[in-house]
Amino acid sequence: MKIGNKLKESFSSEVDAFWIDKNVGTSFTCPNVSLFRLIGGQIGSINNKKVLEIGFAHGSDLIECKRRGAKIFGLDLNPKYVENIKNDLLCDVKQFRAGKDYIPYDLSFDLIYSIDTIYYLTDIELKQFFRQCATKLVTNGKFIIQFIETDLKLDSNTNKNHNFDINFLSNYVTHRIHSERNSPIRHLIANEVIAIAEQSNLRLVGSKRMLQSYDLNETEIRVDKYLIFSNQ
Repeated sequence: MKIGNKLKESFSSEVDAFWIDKNVGTSFTCPNVSLFRLIGGQIGSINNKKVLEIGFAHGSDLIECKRRGAKIFGLDLNPKYVENIKNDLLCDVKQFRAGKDYIPYDLSFDLIYSIDTIYYLTDIELKQFFRQCATKLVTNGKFIIQFIETDLKLDSNTNKNHNFDINFLSNYVTHRIHSERNSPIRHLIANEVIAIAEQSNLRLVGSKRMLQSYDLNETEIRVDKYLIFSNQ
């Protein structure tokens, strides 16, 4: 099964080159509000629950999980991110290549989540990643992923209407906000991602779609998809 846009053979190597040893950069980050709304709705309190984030980057969501009383664990491709969070939180975080490495914890998790990660994986890597996560959940544990479905751009011949119109998306055309040269990501198709997850006995229990303007003039829109799975 091929999902999303066609990939170059060098895709995985480009992803590694883009992320490994990338500088930590700004420390001005904040938790993902949409993620924690989903967690609250699906799980409720995460106090004393074991939570694993895969692809934690600056770690703002892990920090929020710890603030809420969770026992936190984290995996990320970039060793600089790992060292940064390890020093700040004194928690168990490790370097990890999703889709290739095995999750290096001998325990099961109440919640595993991965934000802005799976669109860096090939089809084969995505299947391995889902299999890994499915085996690391407690009974009725939850697995949350988020990815980009598409980017949109306002048709140049359309006059922008500031009032809400239920058909406003008809004025937008498919677009890529980030060029493939600058960021090796691919847009994914939700039903095909779900089909791959189901092969690993992950059952879809919820979803959420977010549309957000990417600039200050509402000419570009990013469409993000959240999928929530439980192990069957």
